[in-house]
This record gives sequence, C-alpha cells and structure tokens, in this order.
Amino acid sequence: MRTLGFLYLALGSLALAQAVVGVYPLPPTPIRALNPHLAPEEVERALRAGWPTETLPSLGSGLAYLGGGRFVGLTDRGPNGDCPDGRGKWFPLPRFAPALVFLRLEAGALKLDRALPLKNPLGKPVTGLPNLPGEDRPFADKACGEPLPLDPDGLDTEDVAPTPTGAFWLVEEHSPSLLYVDPEGRIQVRYVPQGLGLKASYPVQEVLPPILRLRRNNRGLENLALSADGKTAWVVLQSPIGPTSDPGFAESLVARAVRLDVSDPMWARVTGMYLVPFSDPKDYPKKSLPKDMMFSAAQWVKGEQVLLLERAKGGARVFLVDFAKATNLLEHPEGQSEALDRAGVDYGAKGIRLAERRLVLETWRLKEVDTAKLEGLALLEDGRTLALINDNDFAMEGDEGPTRLWLVRLEEALR
Repeated sequence: MRTLGFLYLALGSLALAQAVVGVYPLPPTPIRALNPHLAPEEVERALRAGWPTETLPSLGSGLAYLGGGRFVGLTDRGPNGDCPDGRGKWFPLPRFAPALVFLRLEAGALKLDRALPLKNPLGKPVTGLPNLPGEDRPFADKACGEPLPLDPDGLDTEDVAPTPTGAFWLVEEHSPSLLYVDPEGRIQVRYVPQGLGLKASYPVQEVLPPILRLRRNNRGLENLALSADGKTAWVVLQSPIGPTSDPGFAESLVARAVRLDVSDPMWARVTGMYLVPFSDPKDYPKKSLPKDMMFSAAQWVKGEQVLLLERAKGGARVFLVDFAKATNLLEHPEGQSEALDRAGVDYGAKGIRLAERRLVLETWRLKEVDTAKLEGLALLEDGRTLALINDNDFAMEGDEGPTRLWLVRLEEALR
C-alpha cells in the first residue's frame, strides 16, 4: 500500500491536535471534460440562457479515497436552478450526465485525471432529470416556460463507494435509490423503495423499505458507507421524512438509515433499518431550524461504525456513528410507521435505541474551511486524516468559488 508521503511533507512538525493541513482547489475546468458527449453548441446555449460559467464544475457531491493521494469524486444532477415561482427547477444543460471523477492532489491543487459519465447498459449517458411526477418539475429555461420531459433513467447522485473489484456503489436522491455501477460507469442495477413503480432502461429492484418513499423532495439518499470487504452497505437519508408543512415532521430531528447485505451486488438484501439523531440546531453558529439539518456524506470506519457529515447554517459537524446497539426497526412492530419520525417521540418507552454518536469535528473552528456546503468526506489510510470536499453547485449563482478539497488532521486515529 502506498503511504501518505505526500501528506507527511505538509504536516512537518505540526503541533496542533486538530488542524487543516492542506487546501486543494480545482483549476478552471471546462464542463466537456466531464461530459464529452455534450456539443459545444449546447454549452454556449446554456451560457446564453443565464448559466454564469462553464469552468467551475461541481465534483464534490461525494468522495472516496483510492490511496496515494488519489480520490474518486462525484457530480450530482448537473447545473440547475430554482424557478422564479418555486414550482420546479431549470436545467441549462438537460443532457448533462452525472459523472464519476478521478482526482489527485498535486502541487497544491486538485487535478482531474478523467471523468466517467454514468450510462445505461447500452452505453447511452443518463441525465440528471427527475424520474416521476411529484419530484421537481424540470424546465429548459430560466423563466421556466419550456418544460422538459421526466426521465426514468435520470439520477441525482450524491455519494460514492468503490468496491474491491473496481466497480462502484452510488446513492441518489430522486427516487431515492442505491445503484451498482460497473468499472466503465454502466448501471447494472438500481435498488428503489418498495411500491415505487419506476421503469427504467436498466434493471430496477424494489427492495428498499417503502417508508423511504416519504423522503422530502430533493432530500433523498445522500449518504453511503461500504465496509472494506465490500459486503455491507449503509445508506442514510439526507433529512427527516415527511412534509415540513406538518409541525410534527418539521420539528423532527431523526433520519432513517438502512443496512444492506451487498455480497451479491445484483441481489442486495436489506438487513437493518435504524434511526440516527441530528444535533440540536442551536449547536450551530448561525440560526438553524430542524428542517435545515442535513446529513451529507458517509464513510465506513470499522465494524458497525460509520462517519456521518452533518451540516446546517454556518458549518458542518462530523460524527462517529455506531449502529451496534441501535434498535433494528425491521424487528420492531412499529418500525415501518412514520409516527416514529415525528418530533416528541418517547423512544425509550417504545424500547427503541437510536444510533450512538460521538463528535469528531466542527468545521467552523477551522478558519480555512470557509463553506458550510460540504458534501463529501473520506478517511485516509492513516485513520486520522480526513478529506472534505465542497459542492459549489456548478457556480449557478455566479459567486461560488471552485470545488475545493481540505485535508484535516484529527485529534486521534479512528481506526
């Protein structure tokens, strides 16, 4: 195994127990480096329509470490913005395909080695467009007057985990779903909640708990952790379920997590479902509400322990989450009930233990980490160095900087 020699040079005689030891921005990168199938005319049309720039792509919706200063990152569904009346999203590049991106750290910068757009088994790139009615309505123009068709193949990918065989697991928000992708980026199977009824050009299996269909719009599966042997996966919703118009759900501070046996990637099996608590929003430096709380990235550590990146207004926190003593809701009579996800539930009275958490990091205490929109994390081979990466939303608002990766030296090794 290659060592962290590239990092040790940066550490030097660092005496601080916890500190940023490197910040790596992505140099200006044209969007067609991620999606070569896009025609130059499509990019020019998107810029004329109001997309501010095509050289600040977002590569940080997910992150995994490959060793030796190399990473695999992930885009989401591509450039998109809110409609003026809030009735949907506009997509300046509707043919954009979510992509795996292979990155390395070199000379103080984040270098893109290659990109792998996701595609169906026949090699056709998929889009990032929504799948079914009830999700974001897609439009082609900023005024949202020109509707786009829904795409059952479309993906809003949010986290990635490479397998020991060179393939990849991904999670996405639309349906929401877990996907198995071969080393060439071809989707082999998509696992969705039971009863969803999605028909795509690739195999779809309804194996996830049906309660995941109650995820909030654009708050689906955002977190994925895979054990080192590639046999067990944990997936976690970004937010609590249920509509925020209902105070019981709006004040909720728990998210659903699902464990799967993925020993046979084509026949994954759900083996556990749990509740994970969020922080009190008052723990954050800027005023946040329960509906602002999000889990945005995961990383397996050891055994039943997973790192979860939580964020709200003003920054992010990283927790070591232990599922070992948590109640498996598949074995509880009320486990599939949405009543468990409402605020004010007495879990002790119901014999339910939530997953245990231990705080590892608060990013606002590190002056170099100047964004709250962190969506990827990875633990390096020393077990003590954490990589964080931001999602800059493809610079849709025009004031975002580039994708950046931070290396943070933790106070203690986690494994």
